[in-house]
Amino acid sequence: MLTGTPLDLTPFGSVLTGIGVIYWLLALGALIVAIKVPKSRRRKLVAALVVSCIFGYLPASGIVSSYLARRTLTEANAHFEMLCKNAGERIVRTVENVEGVVWMKWREPGFNRDDQYKLDDPHGKDCEGEGCIAQLLRITTGAALNPEEAQSHRAGYRFVESTDPRDGKVYRYVGVIELPASWTAEKIEEHRKATGAEVPSFSYRFQVKRVPIPAYSATYGVTWDDISSPEDRKRWIAGGSTKVIDLTSKAVVAERIGYMLDRGLGSTVGGRQPWGFAPDTACPAFRRSPDGVSAFRSYRSRDFINRVLGPTTGDQ
Repeated sequence: MLTGTPLDLTPFGSVLTGIGVIYWLLALGALIVAIKVPKSRRRKLVAALVVSCIFGYLPASGIVSSYLARRTLTEANAHFEMLCKNAGERIVRTVENVEGVVWMKWREPGFNRDDQYKLDDPHGKDCEGEGCIAQLLRITTGAALNPEEAQSHRAGYRFVESTDPRDGKVYRYVGVIELPASWTAEKIEEHRKATGAEVPSFSYRFQVKRVPIPAYSATYGVTWDDISSPEDRKRWIAGGSTKVIDLTSKAVVAERIGYMLDRGLGSTVGGRQPWGFAPDTACPAFRRSPDGVSAFRSYRSRDFINRVLGPTTGDQ
């Protein structure tokens, strides 16, 4: 039988059920021996009592643990539902034909899987480092070199401006189609000699290029924040906010707020990653895979930003 604790939400739920059956069979066998083997009634009673205490301790502890876990999860659910009343998108206005935006705050490399109190917005994080900038860009040059690759990057902003936290300098980023750096002049020449042909089009890939600029020129910026309180994180709830800001007036043009709850309450049994399971309980709900099994966060930030700030198209 299941334990009634967050462990049941892990792949170990069925295993625990099997172990429980074996456990009670052993307890029954021990109780039969305790009753059959001793000669006197008193010894039978003592032996049966000892067996009952030994095999009853774990179930009794389990009942207490189950009760506490259920109560904690109930409290977490109630707190989560309260927070969700404030979740969703609030779009004050939309803007069309936006050439570029400022990415105001970088996300750290890597994804938080199990750090309960690290305020890095695991709810809203769907990219990292320069990858967040790359997913906002469209191809501006080199599309003819690999039309198929260019087609998958046909939408987006002509440029993104940002301050690289690694050196503190301001850059303008653009998307281009060109050969990766691994294709050195020597390698290109070797390819020509070996095949008698030019570098194939599929070798040309989407690349992000940047140049330093003295200051931002874009009118609108995008930033994010972790809005989880200590009480939220205590219950394994993470909340995040993504804002689109008019950099001239400092007014918030749009904001997306969301929360997610790990119903396993931080369980790492079997390598389980709490913040990896939390998207299954999110508000607003994440888009799900066609089979309905997995929740996806990919490109949610980009899609939200594009709905608010419609990018220019083509060579605009």
